[in-house]
Amino acid sequence: MIKIATIVLLSLSLMLVIGCNRGKVNDLEIARQELEEHAYSKSEIRLERLVEKQPENIEAWCLLAATYNRQDKAKDLETAVNKLREMGKPAMDKLVDIIRHERNMAEDMAKVLTLVGKSAIDTLVSALGDTAGHVRENAIEILTKMGTDSREQLISALDSSNVLIRGGAARTLGNIGHKSAMESLMKKLDDTAPLVRIESAIALYKLGDKSHENIINDGLKSDLTEVRRIAAIAIRDIVENPSIKPLIEAVRDSDMQVRAAVVRALGKAKDKIAIAPLIEAIKSKDSDISNAASESLKEIGEPAVMPLLDLVKQEQDIAMLRKAIQTLGDIGDERAIEPLEKIYAESKNSLIRQEAAVALNKI
Repeated sequence: MIKIATIVLLSLSLMLVIGCNRGKVNDLEIARQELEEHAYSKSEIRLERLVEKQPENIEAWCLLAATYNRQDKAKDLETAVNKLREMGKPAMDKLVDIIRHERNMAEDMAKVLTLVGKSAIDTLVSALGDTAGHVRENAIEILTKMGTDSREQLISALDSSNVLIRGGAARTLGNIGHKSAMESLMKKLDDTAPLVRIESAIALYKLGDKSHENIINDGLKSDLTEVRRIAAIAIRDIVENPSIKPLIEAVRDSDMQVRAAVVRALGKAKDKIAIAPLIEAIKSKDSDISNAASESLKEIGEPAVMPLLDLVKQEQDIAMLRKAIQTLGDIGDERAIEPLEKIYAESKNSLIRQEAAVALNKI
């Protein structure tokens, strides 16, 4: 009888524990659903009750912080942030984990981590090595906002055994813009990893040392798609007066993101040599590449007018023809008036006539 009674008691205890855990999970899941449905007041009440009962429930505090953030309740958010800061590394890890798995709340968690400040730096530096790209990007953005507070840890991270952490640290140091990092970044130009070399060269360029542009250009030839993307975007966004030859060679890259960035960078070069490949690019079925080509041809301006007019005379595809006409209108050269008037008068396609009329009004 004693054995039976013991078994019964154990079973009842187990059921009680399971029941409590179910209630806990349900409250969190219901709060998540309320957040998703913008029922912030309901979510706030539910989570406040939960943290009152379970003051060390990290996940509940994270969700409560998100609820306060979405309602612009600055004082309440500060209270939640202070609580998470007190909870230390487990809380920082949970905030990053929510970014990793619940992208709809990534912005909220990033705001909380930024407000946490120095206490979150080590966790964020570790997140630079996350296998999920959006986690790395969030970590870079947050550490950049923290500025020089994270500089020492980032410089130390340049020697990490993790390639992604080294590369992310280099990029963030360039974003922060503190020249005291230049010596450490110089040492990474000979890193064994192409990713680290190019991120270090780009960071140094941002910090004023533009003597390593060749490393950025060489990135366009890398076997690694990610390195080619980084190189192309850097040339598009930060490199002044980019060299035309590496861009011409990369304009047919197998990766769409690389091609789109390269095509846009060709406009910055403002070299007539770029016109022919840009005319080909404006014919692309990919809208990002076609739009990038249009922007670059507009930037080159007058020298691109005649090649565009030649294209307009030959092109049969409606979408490409409209893009070429639109580009001519944006350039605004009077040599396009007569050909566009002819298109307006003779085209049987109402969309083409409309585009020609808009372009003519711009010239």
